[in-house]
Parts: sequence; C-alpha cells; structure tokens
Amino acid sequence: MDCPRCIPVIVAAGKGCRMKSELKKQYMALDSTPVLVLTLKVFDRHDSMDDIVLVVPEEDHIWILKHIIRPYGFAARPIHLVAGGETRQQSVFNGIKKAACLTENLSGSLVFIHDGVRPFISPDLITRLKEVAVRRGGCIPVLAVTDTLKEVAPDNQIQKTLARDQIYRAQTPQVFRLDLILKAFEHARITGFEGTDDASVMEHAGFVVCTTPGSAANIKLTTPNDLVLARHIMESQLLSGAC
Repeated sequence: MDCPRCIPVIVAAGKGCRMKSELKKQYMALDSTPVLVLTLKVFDRHDSMDDIVLVVPEEDHIWILKHIIRPYGFAARPIHLVAGGETRQQSVFNGIKKAACLTENLSGSLVFIHDGVRPFISPDLITRLKEVAVRRGGCIPVLAVTDTLKEVAPDNQIQKTLARDQIYRAQTPQVFRLDLILKAFEHARITGFEGTDDASVMEHAGFVVCTTPGSAANIKLTTPNDLVLARHIMESQLLSGAC
C-alpha cells in the first residue's frame, strides 16, 4: 500500500448524558469554537486525508450544516454526513460503510475512526498511526498505566493486583485497513459481539492490531471536569504556538 486513500470517520452521535448539559458535548464551545469544529479542523488540514465522514444524529444534520460546516469554512475536502445508530458500534459501522462507498480500492484505503469529542489529536500522531497501519493493517494510540491496578470481586474484596507493565489505555483515532475493518464489523454483527472499542472488534475477528504511543493531551470530553482540563490544554497549546 504505497499511497493509501485515508478516510477519517469522525463519530459524534452520542447524547453525552454525563456532561449534564442540554447542549450535546460535541457542540459545546472551547474558546468560542465548538468542540466538533476543533476536531474536524485537525483532519481537514492534514495533507494525507481525503473525504471526511461525520457520523452524527440524523435529526442534527441540518443544524450541523448551518452551525458547524458552513460557518467554519471546511473547504479542503468534502464532509459527508451519516446518521448514527443505537450504539457507538452501530454508528461506527454506518461510518465505515460510507467510507467504503468513497473508494474503489478497499484494501488500498485506511479508515481513521476518531471520537468527535477528542479535539486535541495531533497531526504527528495521525501520521505515525498511518505509517504503522500501512505496514500492519491496524494501529491504535495507547498510554501506559501509571496507577496500581486491582481486580476486585462484586463484594469489593481485592482478588489480585494486575501487572501494569503490559496494560495500556486506548485512545483514538484507531486506524485500520478498510477491507479488514469492514470484515471485522460484519463478523461482530453476525456473532452478536459488542466491543468496547474498534480495536476489540478487530481482535474478535482474529485480525492483528498494533500500537503506537498516544498523547496525554488527547483527552475525551465526557464530564464537566474534562472541559476544565480541556481549557488548560488549549491555553498551553496557544502559549506554545501549537494551535
């Protein structure tokens, strides 16, 4: 795969109940800019990316066009809106099926599955993920675990301490060869498997997924406390000239 077609699938179809806000978290503002806009801009500006697939609630499509896509001048590449499903896994499957419609060469294309509420993904990480996925078929960013981990029984009794040197926290974007991830999601549908992330769907189908170091700044905005941390990250990036 010399020069793969790279299609980001940005998933922003969740309701964001833990954010405790009437406005969905992907539309909330950081420094006057919606979170989803910040996320989209990283992929829109990356030289390797092709068409962008944006998975959002179907009832939000008109609002997205009016308040997200048109006002912020996404002109580098087309953004295709796709309706989300009942679960994140269904939403992602809808997105990668749309990605498959955008290329004639499934085995020569990569799909970058990314949470719409992770706005601090770096161009360098995107590039590293692409390089590994081209060689190995799949790659995700991970962070080492620094806390001591315990396995605890339902009665709150500790069962054992886990060896943390082989345990990592997974992030997105998770990058896969398009033909492989399509097969994996179809296998999950047939077998009734519900994964906790996209890599677990690949693993369930027997495909290899590699890792590369992630970034502590690449946080997922889930709770109000995450917004506080996000503002600190944004301020520090502005001071360092990263934005």
